[in-house]
Amino acid sequence: MENNFNILLDPLPEEWQGYPIDSDFQTGIQIFWILDDNDLSNWEKLAQCREFLFPEEAPGTADKIWAAVTWFLNGWNTDNLPRGKAEAPVMSYQKDQWRIWVAFRRQYGIDLNMEKVHFWCFMALLRNLDECSFTRVVDIRGKKITGKMSKEERKWYREMKSMYDLKEPRAKREYTEEEVAKIDAFDEMKKKIAARKAAAKAFQEMTK
Repeated sequence: MENNFNILLDPLPEEWQGYPIDSDFQTGIQIFWILDDNDLSNWEKLAQCREFLFPEEAPGTADKIWAAVTWFLNGWNTDNLPRGKAEAPVMSYQKDQWRIWVAFRRQYGIDLNMEKVHFWCFMALLRNLDECSFTRVVDIRGKKITGKMSKEERKWYREMKSMYDLKEPRAKREYTEEEVAKIDAFDEMKKKIAARKAAAKAFQEMTK
């Protein structure tokens, strides 16, 4: 998508094709979360994105709303987007919230809990942070463990990757009484089949 915006020359956009937008970085984070929510249908995602991005009047078609959302999320980026298979995410606005907050507070003097920051500025500042706890954790998540590493290095990276893993731990499954009864019946059936096989094998041994 062509983007002629230049931060060195142009004011930060506060509208899209004449429609006022909520340009705050929190709007961008909320939209990212909406798009990543697999429990929402495409129409639900569209409606929620429209509500967050356009506080007043919104474009009248789904295609225009999606075009505006794509522009809002990516219009700041001047680098080439990677092609091919998407890589696993290495950051999370939920799990990394404190690391991001501290990094902005220390390096830029910005309190993200108190101040409004244009989403495009937020993304540029986030991508250009100096080394800090956030960037170190991101590097650990993206690090590939190879055979060239020492045994101690591989052990350390596995432990760190486990600590900072973005996957949610699986909740313990609670079974209904009906499911428990079916599981017990299946286990009992397996025991009977195993007993029959054992008896048949013993009989074959006896008749040799």
